[in-house]
Amino acid sequence: MLEKVFTSPTQSLLNKGLDTASVRNRVIADNIANVDTPGFKRREVIFEENIKKVLEKNTINDKLRTTDSRHMQIKEKDTQIEPEIRELKDLSYRNDENNVDIDVETAKMTKNKLFYDALGQSMSNEIRLLRMAITGRG
Repeated sequence: MLEKVFTSPTQSLLNKGLDTASVRNRVIADNIANVDTPGFKRREVIFEENIKKVLEKNTINDKLRTTDSRHMQIKEKDTQIEPEIRELKDLSYRNDENNVDIDVETAKMTKNKLFYDALGQSMSNEIRLLRMAITGRG
């Protein structure tokens, strides 16, 4: 729904980041809920690495041909960046083959909350700027 209102790359990326933080919160909560489940393997949301790959793909060599130094370059925006959920089958230090560490998951949930709050504040600023542009008042 917000995609129709927020069309700039910054706003789209903020929106995608908020969605990812929500997914990440659900995955971490699931990990915490299964801390005592034998054989459970923790899962993790991968998003930042995918953004980095897309940014590295858009290099300087992808410039448009211009005829004047005042022409602006337009980069093709790649909005297909999606969060990826991976099951981590790394070593388990427990006899029941569960690899969830409650302390690590709690720290990750706190970090994700800070990430979500920062993105929410940035989105709020974008909305404020959009409102100022529409009404003409500061």
